[in-house]
Amino acid sequence: KVKSDNAAPPAVGEDWWLVRDAQMRVGWVLGRTLYLQVPEEIAQYSEGQRIVAAYPLDEVQDGDKKVPEYLVLFTEKEGLPYDFSQARVFTWNARKHRYETAYRERELAGVLPVTLGRQEFEKEGNLRTFVLRVKQDDGSIRERTYKFNPPIVHRVLAPGEEPPAPRHRKGTRASSKGKSNR
Repeated sequence: KVKSDNAAPPAVGEDWWLVRDAQMRVGWVLGRTLYLQVPEEIAQYSEGQRIVAAYPLDEVQDGDKKVPEYLVLFTEKEGLPYDFSQARVFTWNARKHRYETAYRERELAGVLPVTLGRQEFEKEGNLRTFVLRVKQDDGSIRERTYKFNPPIVHRVLAPGEEPPAPRHRKGTRASSKGKSNR
């Protein structure tokens, strides 16, 4: 085999972020050089992934202090065609004085920005909401709304939207009708 000198080296993927500072100056920053200020108690759960964004959702009283609860977005590596691949909500357990994962969604092709808001729900009252924007297989972007009724997070389906099909964890089998599990 003859090696061609025309073969280009593989492209190196990088994430560049358009940022604005307190003096309203705007510029581009290489994503891996950014440091997000999130509590160390949350950062320890990154599992080797990079934290892309952290949004305070609520506060919980723990003794004489208020502790924020967060929506945190993660990505496994740079240069992907989307901004984040996982969303987690961390709530504060005032009894155990620690953060716990209240919600986790993986395998997302999420794009920023995320929208935070509030919405009235008939039986639950006025709740904090957040909207994740997710790329579909055809390249379109679909918004997914979630409601946060501490410590529970639920997806809010749009009118006519079907709930996602249940997924099975690796290493588990769905039981079949008519077969025994001996």
